[in-house]
Amino acid sequence: MSESQAKEKVSRIVPMTTEEFIFLQLKDLKDEFRDSRKELNQRMDRIEQRQDKLEAKLETTRKELNARMDKQDAKIDKLADKIDALSGKIDSAMNHGQIITVSAISIAVGVLYAVFFK
Repeated sequence: MSESQAKEKVSRIVPMTTEEFIFLQLKDLKDEFRDSRKELNQRMDRIEQRQDKLEAKLETTRKELNARMDKQDAKIDKLADKIDALSGKIDSAMNHGQIITVSAISIAVGVLYAVFFK
């Protein structure tokens, strides 16, 4: 090799100034920050989608629960009506029972009166 070729092949290392070094580090940090921000935004979007799905499920569950509660309320109202009707019948039956008891006692007193005071 000739001397000129040897000089061409030897690469020169140019010393970097502190400002250039800081600038390169800031540039790298900026790129990393941008990438981190993109990833964070993607994760937030996924979380929001999950939250929307959960809210939709919760709303559906609430509607189903309200529908079931309305059905149970209707059944309870029907049972209350039946109980009211039965209590009226029971009161009526008790009145009839009292009338029969008084009638039986009256007949017994009449028979005793007829037997003893005849």
